[in-house]
Amino acid sequence: MKLTWRSVLIAGMGVFTDGYNLYSLSLVIYSISNFIRLNNVTSGLLVAGSYFGAAISALIFGLISDFQGRKRMYGIDVTLMTIGAFLQAFSQNYGELFFSRLLLGMGIGADYVLSPVIVAENADKDKRGKAMVITFAVMWGLGAVVAAFVTQISYFLPASLGWRMVLGLGAIPALSVILARRKLSETLLFLSKVKPDIKELNKLKSDGVDLKVNVDESSFLIRLIKSMRFIIIAAILWVLYDIYSSTFAIYGPITIAHNLGLSPIMFTYVAQFFAGIPGQLICIFLVDRIGRRKLIVLGYAGVALWLVMYSLLLINPFIFGLPKTSTLEGTGAVLGFSFYMLNYLFSAMGPASIIGSGMIAPEPVSYTHLRAHETAASDVYKRQASATVISLFPSLVNIVGLGVMVGIYASVALISSLIVMFFVPETRTRELDFITEGGRSKIN
Repeated sequence: MKLTWRSVLIAGMGVFTDGYNLYSLSLVIYSISNFIRLNNVTSGLLVAGSYFGAAISALIFGLISDFQGRKRMYGIDVTLMTIGAFLQAFSQNYGELFFSRLLLGMGIGADYVLSPVIVAENADKDKRGKAMVITFAVMWGLGAVVAAFVTQISYFLPASLGWRMVLGLGAIPALSVILARRKLSETLLFLSKVKPDIKELNKLKSDGVDLKVNVDESSFLIRLIKSMRFIIIAAILWVLYDIYSSTFAIYGPITIAHNLGLSPIMFTYVAQFFAGIPGQLICIFLVDRIGRRKLIVLGYAGVALWLVMYSLLLINPFIFGLPKTSTLEGTGAVLGFSFYMLNYLFSAMGPASIIGSGMIAPEPVSYTHLRAHETAASDVYKRQASATVISLFPSLVNIVGLGVMVGIYASVALISSLIVMFFVPETRTRELDFITEGGRSKIN
């Protein structure tokens, strides 16, 4: 267990950095627009810049780590995050800021390939779900809360300096784990199934981990064909989840908060402490007890229901006995806030904590040789889809209205729930390399 929780802590700081940097930009985007000219298109592209960078790096790091090892690439990801976050603070124009976000995204994309695989392959099978939820969902949420806190402090600084400090401080959490990641041992499954290393095996033995080596010599093509169904399903689910979650993560503190009459910072605090964290705690308690599928299906069903209610309230408040106004006020604001918070709670109970933690990507694939490939493929597609939707979201809201957009996301949740119900295997307490084969673990 020592190895598992050490992995959780070291991996979690990269996810914390992602949560901080994604949320911090949404909180200071209006401040940036006072110094760098932005419109709906350029602001959308700026927000999506990190996603473009992530898509580029995910595939590269995934391919290399499946052939050369997870450890070899670990640490490079947070180095890229550190440089990108730091450069944001010194950007003098749109091009420089966009490049900084692109570089930051490259680190994030690499991290979202490496960290889920490393935590999953190092974790005990009966605690794997809990470890991954804490590493990703909990640490991401904490990063968002810290971003709100730092933004609040920045109000005491001159406006020209405040947004730079908020973005630049995103380098610190990534910087703090660079050396720790470089020293982390190779994962147990990679050493036993892909590329044994005597030095690493001896180091593990000194830590009390005795590993049997059983290198998988089967054809890469055969492994790929057998795993293709799960690769496609995981990619679809992650694309749908990220379209929903990333849009609300970035535009929630702006668009949703404004519609409800809340400040972006207050919205962040309330959403995390009264919905996000409680939902994550429920997931942590249940994920290794009742399984991933039930929590995802239940969570997405709740998300779909409450987003539909919120959508109807925005489109036609008269259904709820309220007059139509440009922003929700009084009873309407209370109802809208309740619907959105219930959506957030159900999301944190299931899809945000499980799909968002990367469990759907590495768990179903039964070959260690392909695990990073599969996670990378899912990440590439989801980043591209998210970048496109995020870039277009401000313009789409102006065209069709927020109510219609919320309704579209409700349908995304419903479709995702049906996919999980009919196509995703349960992976609770199963050894990673034997989930689809039903075999027994060869690792002591």
